[in-house]
Amino acid sequence: MIKRNRYILVWLFVMYLFLLGMSWFVQIKFTFPEIPGKYQKSETIQVDDHQTEFIFHELGTENERSKSTLIIIPDVYYEYDAILPIAEKLSEKYHVIIPELNSLQNGTNSDRFTVESKADILDRFVAHLQIDNFHLAGNGYGGLVAVESALKSQDRVQSLILIGSLGVQELRFLGNHHINRSLYSLSRPFLNLYKYTFPHFGRYHQQKFNINYVDAMRNLDQRDFRDDVKKLDQPVLIVHAENDQNVPLSTAKETYRLIPQSKLIFFEGDQNNNLLNHNRWSNEINLFLDDVENQRAITKDSASEERIKKAEEPFNAEDIEALQGKALIVIILLIMSFTIFSEDLAVIAAGLLTAAGILPFFYAVLSCFLGILILDTNIYWLGKKVGNPALKRIPFKWLIKEDDLNRAQNLYEMYGMELLFVARFIPGARFPMYFAAGLLKSSFKKFFIYFFISIAVWTPLLVGITVLIGQPMIQYLSVYQDYAFWILLFTVLIIYLVVKVGIPMTTVRGRRRLLVKWSRYWQKWGR
Repeated sequence: MIKRNRYILVWLFVMYLFLLGMSWFVQIKFTFPEIPGKYQKSETIQVDDHQTEFIFHELGTENERSKSTLIIIPDVYYEYDAILPIAEKLSEKYHVIIPELNSLQNGTNSDRFTVESKADILDRFVAHLQIDNFHLAGNGYGGLVAVESALKSQDRVQSLILIGSLGVQELRFLGNHHINRSLYSLSRPFLNLYKYTFPHFGRYHQQKFNINYVDAMRNLDQRDFRDDVKKLDQPVLIVHAENDQNVPLSTAKETYRLIPQSKLIFFEGDQNNNLLNHNRWSNEINLFLDDVENQRAITKDSASEERIKKAEEPFNAEDIEALQGKALIVIILLIMSFTIFSEDLAVIAAGLLTAAGILPFFYAVLSCFLGILILDTNIYWLGKKVGNPALKRIPFKWLIKEDDLNRAQNLYEMYGMELLFVARFIPGARFPMYFAAGLLKSSFKKFFIYFFISIAVWTPLLVGITVLIGQPMIQYLSVYQDYAFWILLFTVLIIYLVVKVGIPMTTVRGRRRLLVKWSRYWQKWGR
């Protein structure tokens, strides 16, 4: 039976190598040609002390540069194709330029994926084309680049248009910069594994979720967005799909609140379908640009006192609509998955989403509870199925004798369940404790009861504390983790004293034994 299983494994491995080799052969021999876009052009500009080719799409001829210029920055995920229908319609009245995002991250500096770096390269490109004044628009991720560029060129950017744009940090993904960055960082090695070790036959190069996208999102920092948009002086138009699955409508509403001179228009349906129905979007943008050109649009100086006062108010989570339907399921599954990498950060992320009004408290607790329950139960079984066989092999059987293991098992049966409960509150102690429970063949029923109670207490408690404290909870967790080892030692010491001293002190027999031990100790060491 064992020989047959080995034969099957070898056969599967050979098949995998064959498919992987064929995949690499197809990718090298039949490379996908890069077909230039209908309006694609390029210019050579100076970036970081070297010349680089800047690719862009220009709708119209050079003779049409006498028109007012509108620069549209595409989203890092949907890219140029998604915004093209609107651009073609707007090109009837305006000279439209769409820079390629890959060109905006050219250069040798390590920060080339940041929004600030992209805005700087865009500024160099605009200067190279000798465009004095222009309107600026951004779609999705491109909206953040547009905001940064508008701040850098307040005197040249006549207006700003945000099309399904990203916005404040609290309403993006899991609501915290460090947590979001961690998730994207964790996805990077998996993408590399898929790219180099999976027989995808070139499929990787056609997908939108790739290394370039992940690197852009890893370096995305939205923490200053609130302060940045308050500095804008230009008229601002915000257009958004009501059921946008990538950027919720609450993001657009919060951006509208923060910019007193802004105008918000949203459409029914989702962004992808409405972008194809470009007349509705382009008509609103045309009307807005016409007002700007004729100086009828509202600027920061002419904004109403009511809007200005509203923009200065702090963020109110009660004004945000909670997630529903498919988006809610995706977030729950995401938080459950995140527990694999860090249970503490997953719970804090859920708490931050609850504090922001995005995720109801019940679903925040439920998603964390289920993720931890599934993960840590499997750690127990890992210790039970893998740990015991390993102890019978060299060199482990030399280090741990069977008698030692039996004594440890008896000790664990006496006090281990109390330690399981305490370990839930100490980062870094959970895996070894749960693994040891399986390794020492402790009763699964007993383990599960103590474990279930511990997460039933810990999960809503930490989510609730995070809701009350908010973003600073990340810093508190970092400090707590620094001292977690000493907390664990102190906890073990307390448990030891309770078991060895506290409990015996409650009985006459126990007190007599302690007195005898103390007398022996004093005779040996007290003189």
